[in-house]
Amino acid sequence: MGRAVNKESLGNGKIGAFSLWAIGVSLVISGESFGWNIGWSYTGPFTFFIPFFISALMYYALVNCLVEFACVYPLAAGPHIYVKNAFGKSWGEFISLALLIEFLFATPAIANSIGEYLGFLNNNLDYSPYIATCFLTIFCLINLFDLNLSVLFAIILTMLALVELMIYQVGVVPYFNISNLIKNNYGSADLLSMSRALPFAIWMFLAIEGLSLFTSKVRKDNFRKHISLGYFASFWTLLVFAVLILLLAGTGVGWSDEAWSIISKDSHPMPASLSMILPANSGLVKVFTFIGLFGLIASLQGVLLAATIQLEHFFKRTSLTDKQKRLLATVLIYSICLIAVWGSQTSFLIELSVLGAVSMYFAISLSLLRLRSLGESNSHATMEGRCVEFNLNYTHNDFNKTKSTTFAWIALLISFVSIIILSYSLPIAAGLFFVLIIIFGIKYFNSKVKEFKA
Repeated sequence: MGRAVNKESLGNGKIGAFSLWAIGVSLVISGESFGWNIGWSYTGPFTFFIPFFISALMYYALVNCLVEFACVYPLAAGPHIYVKNAFGKSWGEFISLALLIEFLFATPAIANSIGEYLGFLNNNLDYSPYIATCFLTIFCLINLFDLNLSVLFAIILTMLALVELMIYQVGVVPYFNISNLIKNNYGSADLLSMSRALPFAIWMFLAIEGLSLFTSKVRKDNFRKHISLGYFASFWTLLVFAVLILLLAGTGVGWSDEAWSIISKDSHPMPASLSMILPANSGLVKVFTFIGLFGLIASLQGVLLAATIQLEHFFKRTSLTDKQKRLLATVLIYSICLIAVWGSQTSFLIELSVLGAVSMYFAISLSLLRLRSLGESNSHATMEGRCVEFNLNYTHNDFNKTKSTTFAWIALLISFVSIIILSYSLPIAAGLFFVLIIIFGIKYFNSKVKEFKA
């Protein structure tokens, strides 16, 4: 059942299009800083553009789906509500878990990269896990404070992160040489290599759907405009900067076996590549690396907050207060992230995070197709997250059907292929997901049987 709503509670929304843009970029921008280089190790810089643009197409389609969902269900606490409305409570809970896995394992991956960035600054990577632990500790403590503090952090850090990316581009442009990209002989251009690289291309946009966790905080005046501008501005900002980074890094480096070995394996490819492009001892490399930390910190703060909010969802039936839920969720996330930082490789954490993400993307796009097929046969009163106050009584019919279903199918197909690819790469994790699907499927079947009997 939808929860009771009043105008006073809705009027508290303070986030506008600009803040949504900043949050969206901050959640994702670490994907511009590292991860793509691991995809390069399979395909090489030039061929990597193929899985990259496939993932970009999926995310553009997904953003269209999420904008529609956000307008129709403005009070939804996250993507799991969309799935719950389409397929019932059991599948909504499963998607909550998939979303949690995405954010949970993205957090230590980003922390690892921060550790390597600072290690690069000090010419010593041995202390990277200790640095990652320190940053996790700091931001878990920040996470215990009010949401508005976190949004302010996201805006400030996003601006600094974009400055960093522009510094990189300014530093590399004079060394642009297209032959470095096209004639690069590293990696393979076969289908298997491109499929193995796809998760790391997805990583460059991963977590933009975290904006759905903030929908209820969006200002209610011109609500649809704020939602649309926030989502699409975030996506296009990330796409433009991602293309520039991949292009400039691939064309700027004069490739050698040593250069390739460093760039394709580490978690700080941008400062490493810049140090290979600019003259030795260039001060710009140090400046860039220092400012580059802000992009990673922005993502760490945003993704950690999103993971905490999602984990709190599983405590909703407890007698804990909101502050106790936040504390418990933060402690659990902190403990798991510490284990991951000290015991897992960054590439594994990225793949595990992407597996949770694409599982959720598949469910979201399928949910949109189902809810559109159901039409208005489902009354507003039975759909969680609906709202008829402040002129927010949007329905799926307010959005172009052809466009909506086309994008839903695109996101559905690409996410399904990604799940198959990741199942091959991560058989244990995929097996666990399969077991969970069976469990939640049985729960869904039993609930339908009870409804039929009733």
